[in-house]
Amino acid sequence: MKEIITSIRRTPYQSLGSFSILFFTLMLFLFFFSLTSFFHSMLNYVETRPQVIVYFDVDAKETDILRLKSQVEQSGKAASVGYVSQKEALKIYKGLNKDNPLLLEMVSEKILPASLEVYAKKPEYLAQIAKDFEGVKIVDEVNYQQVIVEKLITLTTILRRIALGLFVFLTFISMTVLLTTTAFKISVKRDEIEVLRLIGATKWYIRKPFLAEGLFFGLVSGTIAFSLFYALYFSLSSALSSYLAGIPPLAFYDLQWLNLYVYPPTMEYIGMTYLAVVFFGMAMGLIGNYIATSKYIT
Repeated sequence: MKEIITSIRRTPYQSLGSFSILFFTLMLFLFFFSLTSFFHSMLNYVETRPQVIVYFDVDAKETDILRLKSQVEQSGKAASVGYVSQKEALKIYKGLNKDNPLLLEMVSEKILPASLEVYAKKPEYLAQIAKDFEGVKIVDEVNYQQVIVEKLITLTTILRRIALGLFVFLTFISMTVLLTTTAFKISVKRDEIEVLRLIGATKWYIRKPFLAEGLFFGLVSGTIAFSLFYALYFSLSSALSSYLAGIPPLAFYDLQWLNLYVYPPTMEYIGMTYLAVVFFGMAMGLIGNYIATSKYIT
């Protein structure tokens, strides 16, 4: 620790530059990490909202329909399957046309079809589920929003690729700056390094302070970035809650069994976020300084 403090005092501006780039990088990393995690979970939720609606012949037996319902549930493709009987279909129809008595008089329970409403676990399953019902004798019509589903899949793929591209670009810029600042610090200490080499110091002994400094900057900058980010988040939480009202709890990459929820963030998710940002910061500081010292300390 004394070596790190001494190094910072000797090269304060270079140390400030290394710390600043790590801090801003980790702040942006935390922002993009939280944003992409939220959108990934949100898109997973939205992707399952389109549904396959299967309408049956009015003469179809309820037992046959329920058997098909059970088969879909056991296929592993459906998140939920709802059954709407003819009686329930009539109630829905009456509710939609309550202001038009003429339409109500013309419709009875017997002429309305029973139906199944199937929500898929993944949007890719919708077409497969619809195809499974085609050709079934008691099925009158299968309806699902194919165009909307295909556009939704394309949109989610693009967003995830953009997020990955931004993350890679940000990491590249940060590593470049770290290499530059560390190389400059090595040049400032060149005379000291030459003396250490002359008295028999090993490369590892010379490089160790730079590596320790990289780890230290990663830890401190990650902790400060995390603290500021969540201080800002909790100060805006009331506004976000009102804006996102009605959205169910969103699990982090389907890890709800670990109580990892992006929104509202659980303590487990917040703790995991801290570990992720600190680990990433320390890894960047260590790798950047390791590469720089490998290149310039020969």
